[in-house]
Amino acid sequence: MSYTLHTPAGNFRAFKVLIAAEYNGISVQVPDFDASVVGSLSPTGKAPLLVTPQGGVIFESNAIARYIARLRRDTGLTGNGSIAEEASVDSWCDFSSNELELPACVWWYPAAGYMPFQKAAYVSAYPSLF
Repeated sequence: MSYTLHTPAGNFRAFKVLIAAEYNGISVQVPDFDASVVGSLSPTGKAPLLVTPQGGVIFESNAIARYIARLRRDTGLTGNGSIAEEASVDSWCDFSSNELELPACVWWYPAAGYMPFQKAAYVSAYPSLF
């Protein structure tokens, strides 16, 4: 059973999906990116977008990551069964998405060669993290 993740290469929002899949032993295929496919499947026209083996479509990176994490409850990625633990995991995932991802990308992408270094962006991202 395989899932298909439509995303451009290096999309930081897709990394959480791929990490959850790796920890859960879930096979996720990432084909060459085709914006027309995403546009035809996603209600927002944005990637990442997951197509399930049953033909269902899930959009928004956090929803996709949670879906993949919940496919195997035995790994504990979504908590160990209690609603409180699941909410705690959701809290940290949302915190990471809302407070860490963008500032971290502003720092990391220039180092990785994905975008040019811009000192003003680098400095303004710093207070967001601390």
